[in-house]
Amino acid sequence: MRFDGLDLNLLVALEALIEERHVSAAARRIHLSQPAVTGALKRLREYFNDELLVQRGRRMFLTPKAEALAEPVHRALLQIRGEITRAGSFDPATTARHFVISASDYAYTILLGNVVAKAATLAPKVTFEIVPPSEQTINRFDRAEIDLLLTVDTLALSNHTFTELWRDDEVIISWDEAGFEEIDVDTFFACGHAIAAFGPERRPSIADHYIDRNGWKRRVEVQLPEFGALCQAIIGTKRLATMHRRYALHFAKLYPIKLHPTWTPFPEIVEGIQWHNVRDSDPGLQWLAGLLQTSSQELDKKS
Repeated sequence: MRFDGLDLNLLVALEALIEERHVSAAARRIHLSQPAVTGALKRLREYFNDELLVQRGRRMFLTPKAEALAEPVHRALLQIRGEITRAGSFDPATTARHFVISASDYAYTILLGNVVAKAATLAPKVTFEIVPPSEQTINRFDRAEIDLLLTVDTLALSNHTFTELWRDDEVIISWDEAGFEEIDVDTFFACGHAIAAFGPERRPSIADHYIDRNGWKRRVEVQLPEFGALCQAIIGTKRLATMHRRYALHFAKLYPIKLHPTWTPFPEIVEGIQWHNVRDSDPGLQWLAGLLQTSSQELDKKS
C-alpha cells in the first residue's frame, strides 16, 4: 500500500531502524533478511532525500531528519496496530486470532495455562504465543505488539490500566528432609539460597528485591532463570528459597518440599493484567481479558 508515493510497509522497517540503529538488529526484530532491510533503508533514503542513518566507526547514528520522524512514525504505527488492524467484531467460535502474551512461569502455571486450555474449546482457531517478561517485552508492549501483560502491580506500566486478578504471599521452601521446623531470621540468613532472576536483565523477584532493599545479605549459591527450577535446587541440600505460596503449593504436590512462613511479613503479591491503552476497544482482547478474570475468580475456590 502506498500513500503519497511511500510504501507504508517501509514504515515498519523505519521504526525498527530508528530504534535499533543497526541493520542486522532491525532485520531480526521484524523477521526480514538483512539484504531486505538494507534495500528498505535505500528506498527510505530516496523517499525522504536524507541518509536517515549514518555510519561512524562501528556505530550508526540518526540524522536530524530521522530523529524528527521517530515520534510520528511510532504514533502512526501504534494507531494502526492498536486500532485499525484490530477493528471489527470478534466471534471466539470462528475468528482466527494470534494473541501474544507476556507472563512468567508462575502466572502461566497458576492461571494462564488453564485459560489457554479453555480457549481451545471456546475459540478453536485462536492461537497463543507466551513470551517471558523482559525489557524487550516492555518495548514491544509500547509498540502495541504485545496483546497482554500479566504482571504484578509494583511492575505495572504507568498510563495503562491495571486490572487485578489474584493475590498471593511469600513463603520459604526447604527440602522436607533438611530438618527445618521453624525458620527464623538467623536460620534464614545462615543458610545458602537459591534465587530466580528474570530476563537478560536478571531482574529480581519481589521477595529478593525486598531483601536487597533492606540491605540484608544472603549467600546465594544458585541463580536460576525461573521460579519453577527453585525446587530442584534445594532438594537434597540445606538451601532455602522464597516462592509465592500458590506456586509452592503447586510444587509441593510434585517435589519433596516443605513450606515455612516468612519470619516477617513480606510484600503482598498482586497479580493482574495490562493492555496498551490504544487497545481499549479491541473486542478480541476484551474477550480474553474477561476469560482471565472469570478464571481468576475460581482460584480461591480451589485453594
